[in-house]
Amino acid sequence: MKDKKNLIILLLIAVIDIIGVTIAYFSSTTTFENEFNTKEYGTTYTEEFVSLDNWLPGDTTDKTVTVTNSGQVDEAVRISLSEIWTPNNANKTLTGWIHTDGTKSNHTTENELATDVRAAVINFTNNSDWTKLGAYYYYNYKLAPGQTTDSLIESVTFNALTKLGDTCTPSTSNGTTIITCNSSEEDYDHATYKLTVNIETVQYNKYKEAWNSSISIAPTKEIVVLGLHVNPKSATYETGDKHQMYVFEHEATEQTPALTDYRYIGDDPYNYVYFNCADLNNQSSDTCEVWRIIGAFDVERTDVNNGNIVVKETRMKLIRDSLSEDTAWDTNNVNNWENSSANLLLNSNYYDGLIISAQSQIEKGIYYLGAFRRDLDFSTNHLYEFERGLTTYQNLRLTSWEGKVALMYPSDMYMTYAKGVNSVCFDTPNLCSKFTEGGNPETSWIYNTNLLQGRNGPTVTYFLSTTPANPESVYSSTAAGYLYSNDGRFGHAVRSVVYLSADVQIIDGDGSNENLYELR
Repeated sequence: MKDKKNLIILLLIAVIDIIGVTIAYFSSTTTFENEFNTKEYGTTYTEEFVSLDNWLPGDTTDKTVTVTNSGQVDEAVRISLSEIWTPNNANKTLTGWIHTDGTKSNHTTENELATDVRAAVINFTNNSDWTKLGAYYYYNYKLAPGQTTDSLIESVTFNALTKLGDTCTPSTSNGTTIITCNSSEEDYDHATYKLTVNIETVQYNKYKEAWNSSISIAPTKEIVVLGLHVNPKSATYETGDKHQMYVFEHEATEQTPALTDYRYIGDDPYNYVYFNCADLNNQSSDTCEVWRIIGAFDVERTDVNNGNIVVKETRMKLIRDSLSEDTAWDTNNVNNWENSSANLLLNSNYYDGLIISAQSQIEKGIYYLGAFRRDLDFSTNHLYEFERGLTTYQNLRLTSWEGKVALMYPSDMYMTYAKGVNSVCFDTPNLCSKFTEGGNPETSWIYNTNLLQGRNGPTVTYFLSTTPANPESVYSSTAAGYLYSNDGRFGHAVRSVVYLSADVQIIDGDGSNENLYELR
């Protein structure tokens, strides 16, 4: 038994000796073609790759490459890949192909061409963003300034079938059999693998003639969520993109994991929708209320059949376009949303007054009630974190609440200034005021309805969030546009916010105020 253990150990050491001399390297180059006189034409590429000193059969190495348009001219992108295997023995050649038994192949006969597999397997990302035509992989969409492609590949695997050459010699000493294996340093043993990624870009409106290709590259990348159009992740706000939502990626907070949501931004996006309709088969301003879609969000709720299960779904979030005026956040002046008069009003009298079809389209959702101090230097991204934090007044309030009708978060309003709409309002909500240079709040579609007149002049609109400093203070947006904290007992404006059920669909319309979305 002792002899067998020694044999196993020696064999393991021998295998390590063999594998230890197998080394593979990757390199990448980039080729940028610019055949035209263009202004500030530029491309950058990012490569993520960690080379292994000893690349073993079956090993997978991450390898990603993305292309960014760093200039000011729309671009088309294509990539070609080339592989070279260089054997350690200069008198040998490697084709990059192996037989199914793992031995090297010359890859020339009809049978080899039909059955061979690659020694190095390039793992593509399996997305629909690239099309292969001939020797090239074409990015399917125009790459606008500031945009970045998804990676074509994600990794490379040294085929597990590949056999490495070795010579093993047995010997016996004191009754113990010792097998010594040495590397043959032939074929794929001790070879070098080089993968070259060639990236080409050209002015978008000239790609057909420049590349003499029949490929068709779309002007925009179409992303659809719940029937709503979404801009690419890197897109900045453009006035003409009113029908598209924009992507927001959030890091994890104290109560929520990292999330991606989609929001309408700017002064007047196409997010108008008919809701609370008396006749779903004849939706119009005569039979419905006008609401607006804040965006699409991953929303958590308790499973209706099992209270211990939390369900997460992507759902539309709506806000009523008109204001309910002279409503207190809480008539008892306590900033506890669970028992507030506004909560009771919205989820009893108001909800009960909705038409049955509208009630059936609303599903409960978890709303977060984290508090924050207005005197802190914060951005809209910080607002989002505070709202989903665990701080409340003396930690006596709930940090989340599950229900059907609520108020908008401060971040819902100030996110509408993102992506270059208004950097003052987005970066420093405290300065978002028409009295602050550059802080024009009217660039937000959510702010626009704050200009309606209340009993005592221009209205203040309540938010869901509160302050931790005292038991009565809540937040609102003033008529001037900035974030304001005050007692919740005063009668101000409220705008109902709901999460629709996950199965609600857009059935008609384009979201403009002339052709509103219709839901079913």
